[in-house]
Amino acid sequence: MKKIFIALTAVCAGWIFSGCEDRLNIQQHSVTAIEDYYKTDADAEAALVNVYYTAGRFLSNSMYLEAGWNECPLLNPWEYASDDIFSAGENKADGVEGNQINAFWLDASQVTVTGSYQAYYMIINACNLVIDHFKDATSDTAKRCVAEARVMRAYMHFLLGVGWGTPPIVDHVLGANERPGNSASQQAVLQFVVDDCDAAISSGALKFKTSKEDKNKTIIITREFAKAVKAKALMFMNNYDDALTELSDIIGTNMYELVPSNEMTSLYHYSGRGNKESVFELNLKYDASVNDYYWRAQPNFIQLWGWRFSKINKPNGPGSELAQAKDGWGWCNPSKKFVDALIANDGVNSARRKAWIKSYEEVLYDMPYQSDIYEIDFTTGALKKDANGDFIPRTTPITDAEKQKDPTRGVKAGDGVYGNCGWFMWKRMFREEDYAANGETQWNLVVMRYAEVLLMYAECCAQTNTNVADGLDKLKLVQNRAQAAHVSTSLTLAEVQNEKYLECWLEGTRFMDLVRWGIADVELANNGKYLPNLVDTKIEADAPQYQKDAQGNYVLDANGEKIKIRDAVHDSPHGMVIDESDAAWCVNAHPGMGFKKGKHELFPFPFKELNVNPNLKQNPGY
Repeated sequence: MKKIFIALTAVCAGWIFSGCEDRLNIQQHSVTAIEDYYKTDADAEAALVNVYYTAGRFLSNSMYLEAGWNECPLLNPWEYASDDIFSAGENKADGVEGNQINAFWLDASQVTVTGSYQAYYMIINACNLVIDHFKDATSDTAKRCVAEARVMRAYMHFLLGVGWGTPPIVDHVLGANERPGNSASQQAVLQFVVDDCDAAISSGALKFKTSKEDKNKTIIITREFAKAVKAKALMFMNNYDDALTELSDIIGTNMYELVPSNEMTSLYHYSGRGNKESVFELNLKYDASVNDYYWRAQPNFIQLWGWRFSKINKPNGPGSELAQAKDGWGWCNPSKKFVDALIANDGVNSARRKAWIKSYEEVLYDMPYQSDIYEIDFTTGALKKDANGDFIPRTTPITDAEKQKDPTRGVKAGDGVYGNCGWFMWKRMFREEDYAANGETQWNLVVMRYAEVLLMYAECCAQTNTNVADGLDKLKLVQNRAQAAHVSTSLTLAEVQNEKYLECWLEGTRFMDLVRWGIADVELANNGKYLPNLVDTKIEADAPQYQKDAQGNYVLDANGEKIKIRDAVHDSPHGMVIDESDAAWCVNAHPGMGFKKGKHELFPFPFKELNVNPNLKQNPGY
């Protein structure tokens, strides 16, 4: 399986439309001549390994070397475009890529959109190398490789079709001069997805789980994942009857099960890899013998999805679940809309609330800090040392009153945590367990969970008024596992929509769903119009004070320095304030921003592609 993959001139042509010699400095993994390759089952398996390798690398966030960007094509464009998050960062001058999409002031040069579009087609090219060369093979191994490649190709076309409407359908390895134009319609792209999945399923070559504990089948493309991809495409085609059939088949295998409530915190983390709920995830276990591991192991995921520790002290005491080696960028904070909806539906004590988000109070008082175990000078914030220079252990547990005055906890920046409403993302927050021993990441990139299958099934039942009682039961399975205060008593589309929002938060589905339901213009109307800061009153009260004149200006000394009245005293208690004084900055800075019906349901085709492909036409409004 380590007879490495593909090093053919056809790869250049497969980079789709870009004429992108400047971005095609791709390492040659082999020097095997093309006429001597793609012959044996071992060759088919090696080519399929390249499909998974390419998907793992380019769906995570590792296009940095090729494209100069470092986001996650599986999640970031879709999450930025949703009402799941505030796209934030250090301040309003940071995280611009996300804010452009989140506030809908993007154009055809937007880097996340461009990189994601390219990533999907790179994966399609890897799939086509398998399909083109082995589609007529007769061995069971080769048939399975082709079937798995077809499903991956279908899934990439689904993302392209939903995101761009009429992207080119690429069903073969492109020649160097091929420049395919737009597909006839979004319907045509989605039908291609359905047909590719059907071809893979009907071949009988796809594997399937043999027990709920069969972890090995969660990291390969199975018959059930193929049916789930097909169902998603059918739902976008408003063919809920046929989608219901596919989803019923998945559920009917009895090979999947929601993890218990107390294990929800393990979802999307190392301890939850290959669990009973996983339908498909890309296996990214660290292997030092695999070349280029770093670039397929989400090297920037921790920063993209981590808290902004330049603004808030990191809980760094013994037993802290937070990864300690790197700090986050704070680009993805829970939106106030989501937080309010989750708490109104679940209550603050539900398993889902605790697994998905953390309150500022929990960060201050429930997470571990060094001051929990060592004596601290609450005036300076320094840990106390003995005569030998060693930290002095506490002899009594730290009290809440001491935590309230501990300057090593909570927000430490005077301007606060940007784009934060007092709650912190926990669901995808990178954990210490997600590191391998050498500091590389070792968790899997989850593509689909059984919870989403159950909610799609419930929706299809509601949309078709079919199997209504069973659809309600499946909806309640998800709600009861979440320990939600609100449990549906009837199956309606509105009930499913609400639950899908809460359960599939940060899974890249929200924007797609809103567009499909035809309510994106309503639900996303306020995106980018409200970006508050979380400020701690302790920092404000304890900050140094400076002399001011009658007009409120600082008085300066002979050296031009502000005249200090007092130093920081660190004697005030922590307290939370949501600073809304500049929350509407984006509206003021970008007149005309905001979701526009008839335009922003689709992303723009990248300028880089349009510039070299005269056959590709731009989407309306861009």
